[in-house]
Amino acid sequence: MSSDTAMAQVDGFVGAVSHTFESDQLIRDDLSRYAVDGMEPRLCVEPITTSQIQAALVEAQNQHLAVVAVGGAHHLGAGNIPSAYDLALSLARLGRIVEHEPADMTVTVETGVQLDTLNAQLAQHGQFLPLDPPCGASATVGGVLAANTSGPRRHAFGTARDWLIGTRVVHPDGTVSKSGGRVVKNVTGYDMHKLYVGSLGTLGVIAEATFKLAPLPRAQWTLAAAFESAQAACVFVLTAHDAGMALHAAEVLSPAAAQAAAGAPHWLVLARVAGGPDAVERSLRDMRRLAGGAVTDLSDGDALWQAWSREFRPKSLSLRASVLPSSVAETMGALERALSDAGARLSATVASGVVRLQSDSQGEGAAEFVEGVTQIVAKRGGSLIVDAAPPRFKQQVDVFGPARADLAIMRRLKDQLDPQRTLAPGRFMGRL
Repeated sequence: MSSDTAMAQVDGFVGAVSHTFESDQLIRDDLSRYAVDGMEPRLCVEPITTSQIQAALVEAQNQHLAVVAVGGAHHLGAGNIPSAYDLALSLARLGRIVEHEPADMTVTVETGVQLDTLNAQLAQHGQFLPLDPPCGASATVGGVLAANTSGPRRHAFGTARDWLIGTRVVHPDGTVSKSGGRVVKNVTGYDMHKLYVGSLGTLGVIAEATFKLAPLPRAQWTLAAAFESAQAACVFVLTAHDAGMALHAAEVLSPAAAQAAAGAPHWLVLARVAGGPDAVERSLRDMRRLAGGAVTDLSDGDALWQAWSREFRPKSLSLRASVLPSSVAETMGALERALSDAGARLSATVASGVVRLQSDSQGEGAAEFVEGVTQIVAKRGGSLIVDAAPPRFKQQVDVFGPARADLAIMRRLKDQLDPQRTLAPGRFMGRL
């Protein structure tokens, strides 16, 4: 599509929706903040209602404009390079808490709400949504769902998919579909709302989401324990987990990662112990005895967890491997031996089998680096996803890895839900 044709289509879009949107909701300036892999949109739309999302998507489809939904802009480096990008659909103004039922421990929100804002409101009722993406608490609910990102709390709480119980989704033709409900117990059937988690906005725009909630712990403590090897660190975490200790989060850091996040060049376990005061005290006592050597207790470990988040948010090259929990130690050890000279930093949520890797490799070096990591992970029966990478690398490689057996199913879903390829075309696996 030529530049003149694209601008004419954008002008046509603006003319068609001008009666629906205020002028300050149609943004033409400073669009670099919405860039995806170096591609900037020609216009950003900021709806404030679901009906405005519908209007924007319908007219974008009419004008053959490619749309990327944007939340807090933390995950714009995720996925493949879009094959086209004309319109940014920012959900930043859709930040209301629609309904909170403290007695049922559920909440319904617009997906532009930030996690820190949401949890500050929930804390007044002694509840929280236990999601902690590496990009930090300023991430929006919609962004966390679209990227299905998770952090150290995954050890105890799983991912966003485990807490989501309902959605309202707007499709490119303007229709709105609902799945699940606003109570934890729903009628039997397909959990269609979970289909959109991790789809990077390629199947629909999630306008509202309903979650079950967890009670805020009455006490919490952070423990940092140093070990001589990945094996010793991982055994410590798994033993504590299997013993039922009150672990709300646990990460094993390589020496390079520990140095960057905590100033301690050792294999390091960061553990958040939380729950009732007696359970926390008992778990800390047992974990200190289990760790044996160098243990540091922090009554307020927020600064340390924030340092971890800064270090492992998506950067120039961010990788995420999935292996069996029993293979995490071997995988981390092999990666450390092979890549330590390249400055790789590793962090693992051991009980979930997730190993994160950060590197500063660029250009052609990135391709060689990722190939080396892929081989190491594959030898341990695992798979690898590239969470962020230089555009030059993405032009050559599908960041989701080799085509999977379920690609045909995903292609049929894309054909059914977005036949004109309006939503983030090319960004999902198989460049759908």
